[in-house]
Amino acid sequence: MADKAHHWTPEEVRSFMVGESPEFARERRRFMRIPANPRCKLCLAPFGGLGGVVLKAAGFGRSAGNPAMCAKCETELRHHGLTGVEIPVTLLFSDVRGSTTLGEHMRPKDFKDFLDRFYRLATDAITHHDGLVDKIVGDEVIGLFFGGISGPNHAGAAIAAAVDLAERASRPDASPAGPIPAGTAVHTGDAFVGSTGPAETVPDFTALGDPVNTTARLASLARAGEVIVSVAATEASGTSTEGLEHRRVDLRGRSAPLEVVVLREAQAGLAPSP
Repeated sequence: MADKAHHWTPEEVRSFMVGESPEFARERRRFMRIPANPRCKLCLAPFGGLGGVVLKAAGFGRSAGNPAMCAKCETELRHHGLTGVEIPVTLLFSDVRGSTTLGEHMRPKDFKDFLDRFYRLATDAITHHDGLVDKIVGDEVIGLFFGGISGPNHAGAAIAAAVDLAERASRPDASPAGPIPAGTAVHTGDAFVGSTGPAETVPDFTALGDPVNTTARLASLARAGEVIVSVAATEASGTSTEGLEHRRVDLRGRSAPLEVVVLREAQAGLAPSP
């Protein structure tokens, strides 16, 4: 992020968020070349390995306030007053189908290892396609894509990440117990993106708004191995849907059904052995 001695104006914030200021995207790409996880959710500075040791000395160590971000990003967000702005974004939600049943048939440590493998492969797929891992909650991983980090075709990046994630999760060696039955969804729309929390603090950097809730509800409908994408996202990305299954789904809180496309079909028998 550019080093300025004043809070950014709303115009400067929007320029950064929609990708008209490419410096931050270049920094993310540089850090991605350093093979070490975990990473800062924003700039992708590694916390692990030799790279993490070197970058920690340069101020990129974990933030005490939010371990998912580095201290440098937290300081810069606070320094520039980057509270956020409403911009076009694309969300990816993926969660493990039947995780409660799986947990009942596994030892607690084995179930933890199983989820850790899901978190890792989902994170790798999202960051590989220039997304931001917004949150990891229970058996669900949330990816956030917008111009400032993913480029102008953030919808296409999210769709590519979703298919990549589903394919990684479906592999026989996805986890020690076998394939991971993940259902994945993608949707695009305008949302508030920025830091959240009390003034002068940066406890998190996230997206808020209807697209977030809609994507979460779509993901709850996706079956194991399936990737469903809203028509809004396929149109925004220019993705061809010829010959693919279309569905109209009712979602809680929406007055009208939403049209979606099945970009990857559910996989029969996709479940790990307990």
